[in-house]
Amino acid sequence: MAAGLHFHTAPPARTARAADLSAVLYREYALLARNRVYLILGLTPMLVYLLLVNTSLSNLIRAVDYKGVSVGFAVFLLPMTLAMSVVSAAGTSAMAVFQEEMSGVATQLWSYPMRRSRFLLGKMIAGVSLVLGQTLLGLAVAAIMFDLPFGLENWLGLLTALALSALALNGLYLAAAITITDYQAFMVLSNVSMPVLVFSAPSMYTTESMPTVLQWISVVNPLTYAINGMRDAAVFGFGEAWVDLLVLAVMAVVGYAVGGRALLNRARNI
Repeated sequence: MAAGLHFHTAPPARTARAADLSAVLYREYALLARNRVYLILGLTPMLVYLLLVNTSLSNLIRAVDYKGVSVGFAVFLLPMTLAMSVVSAAGTSAMAVFQEEMSGVATQLWSYPMRRSRFLLGKMIAGVSLVLGQTLLGLAVAAIMFDLPFGLENWLGLLTALALSALALNGLYLAAAITITDYQAFMVLSNVSMPVLVFSAPSMYTTESMPTVLQWISVVNPLTYAINGMRDAAVFGFGEAWVDLLVLAVMAVVGYAVGGRALLNRARNI
């Protein structure tokens, strides 16, 4: 008598949350570390401005009046240089989305029962750590080159503003990369956005000295709040910077929320 055939179906076993996230992080760090050209291009503008522009202008202009306080021009320009590094590194981090698709890795990733939250969290942690690592390197170079008159509260405020700037800008660039489907369009956006964002914000000058049109643009420029937040925190402490820090936190939440929703829609079309 022939034996009966029995078929059993069951959903695939779910991976542990820690293993799920660690695998995403490992892949993200490996992907970012291999982009040596992008890493070098991201560091170059920051180091050029630190080594050439900041030193030259600080010798030409010794101090500026900022909110009634005399501030050394090297200190005044420091947030601009750090903001440039944040924007450059955020663009590099967001490029990984297109590299995954062009190499076929994205198709392999979404062939497995991977949770969107783990994927987005892994990208956020890896991207923000890249942005912070690159920018902290610039801050260390600046601390060696210039006499930064910061107390403990000023350093804590500057680092807090820097971390929130990294979160906000990385979230916005990631949302843009996930929303935009054309790699070349995002390349143009990433390369053009840095000078536009930097020089339409109060980077080398105060808001009051900007033309009226640029003052209007600076209100919707995310780099305005990053630069002002870092500058106010470094010069005055948390008390003067909390509004800008709050705006940066809101931008980070919005950026990752938009990015997460767009990521789900994009995964469905793979």
